[in-house]
Amino acid sequence: MKYRKFDLKKDKDSVYRVLNECGWVHDKKKDKYLNKFLPRANTLVMDINDEVEVMATSSNGSIRYQDEKLKLSAITGVTASLLARKQGFAGRLTATRLALDAEKGAEVGALCIFDQGYYNKLGFGNGNCENLVSITPSTLKIDRKGKTPVRLTEKDYKKIHKNRVNRLPNHCAVTLPEYATQAELGDKNKNMGFGYFDESGNLTHHIWLHGKGKEQGPYWVQWLAYENLDQLMDLLALIKSFEEQIMMVRMVVPPFIQMQDFIEKPYLIKAMTRKAENQNNIYSTAYWQLRILNLPKCIKKTHLSCEDFNFNLQLSDPIGEYIPEEIKWRSIAGDYVISLGNKSSAKRGKQKDLPTLKASVNAFTRMWFGIMSASSLVHSDGINAPQELLIKLDKAFLLPQAHVDWGF
Repeated sequence: MKYRKFDLKKDKDSVYRVLNECGWVHDKKKDKYLNKFLPRANTLVMDINDEVEVMATSSNGSIRYQDEKLKLSAITGVTASLLARKQGFAGRLTATRLALDAEKGAEVGALCIFDQGYYNKLGFGNGNCENLVSITPSTLKIDRKGKTPVRLTEKDYKKIHKNRVNRLPNHCAVTLPEYATQAELGDKNKNMGFGYFDESGNLTHHIWLHGKGKEQGPYWVQWLAYENLDQLMDLLALIKSFEEQIMMVRMVVPPFIQMQDFIEKPYLIKAMTRKAENQNNIYSTAYWQLRILNLPKCIKKTHLSCEDFNFNLQLSDPIGEYIPEEIKWRSIAGDYVISLGNKSSAKRGKQKDLPTLKASVNAFTRMWFGIMSASSLVHSDGINAPQELLIKLDKAFLLPQAHVDWGF
């Protein structure tokens, strides 16, 4: 497989055709993704018959592990034209992009999925289930009067991005570069933002919405950014203030709260709207995945509230067979001695007197982020270890809920 870097002048028309064919982009002159995002991201393309037919792109960012930050390779776009499907091109190009990012220091990889299973072959495991809520603003129980916000536009993208970076941090929170925020602001005819500033002129909390121009909605909350939970209540009060006209608002439930606590008679309203166009409900799905790219560095930044213990890890990693031979980084498969506790480490090798955990990188990543317990992963992801070790791992990785809190 031959791949190369994306060249906007040379590849613009071909990439637009592929993205348009897939339904992602409909106007190459205005689209920020094509003209502003791809040239600044880490974009690879593959030619077939001298035309781009496959693309994979990533952005360098960060992902939190409790109070630590890890270097992230966020896969922000993978697509193949209809003539390049079912030939392994997209998967191989994605693996290549990850390997190149790992060589440059990325410690974790993450992506959003179109369906479960495809990226598992590259070592990715499911992230946490996110709750998506569809609510009528009038049903919100917010005991405060909405404050009048300031209108935000694309011109404010630097302030918007700074507020997103400085938002209240949570376990697994992702942060991407400024150009990502600028591209995500989208079409000014469909998107709009409202925010609040402090006395020094700093944007402290804001909301970005999609759905402008629809008389009764629905509105999609693209994101919320806030530095504390009191500011989140301001934003929910703002959503409630739409109640005279807007029938439906949809969003991913923000970290740190349970949205049902803030809905008036949720079961009654759900039953009353069961067959309605604007049905009120909350449903859960795991739409993002992640994987470790550098095990020693990830474990070094792991600080757990448990008694110190050690074990052998036999780690398998399927990504190697999809990476071109000329790339040095192949995978993180192999034998390790793992030490866990307030200070943790992972070193290559094996120690005879220690119990052994056998796991794929997919499963180990899920356990390490606290998404699923080791005992559960025995049945869902096929890990294997003595029962005594499984119990220790279950207790060690009792972590806060993982939420990426950034769309990509």
